[in-house]
Amino acid sequence: MAHPSLPLQRLRSLLAGERALAVVLPQARRLAELNRILSRSVPPGVARVCRLVALQGDTAVVFCAHGTAAARLRSQARSVAAALSATGDPVRTIQVKVRADWAMPEPPVKRGMAPTALKAWADLQASLPEGALKDAVVRLLQHQRSDSVSPYNPAHVP
Repeated sequence: MAHPSLPLQRLRSLLAGERALAVVLPQARRLAELNRILSRSVPPGVARVCRLVALQGDTAVVFCAHGTAAARLRSQARSVAAALSATGDPVRTIQVKVRADWAMPEPPVKRGMAPTALKAWADLQASLPEGALKDAVVRLLQHQRSDSVSPYNPAHVP
């Protein structure tokens, strides 16, 4: 999990402001802690695509984004259940469900080049003779200067 506490912080601030929903906060904290344990108990690739969504009696319900992760989690069900039980909640079984439509975290935003890097490329472009290499550097600079790629959004790098 990339930022496990960020969604919980947002949830906590929303729930704290609304007394009727505040009763859900302890359950949300409990699920967040169980998800942290789950993510430490499985390989990182599986942890990124699986979330513990409920604890029903002694069964932990886990949603996975695809069958590969679900199969891996099922193969590790005993050790994961033992790790989850260490929190005081007895977990005997893991129920794994594949939910392809399940909302996954957004992929990380790809950052563009920093202004100093753009300037270095522009300097290189200015020093190159006409040809394929110079054309490629020009295309790279045009791509990096576009609004959709660079968070720096430099209007012009001399």
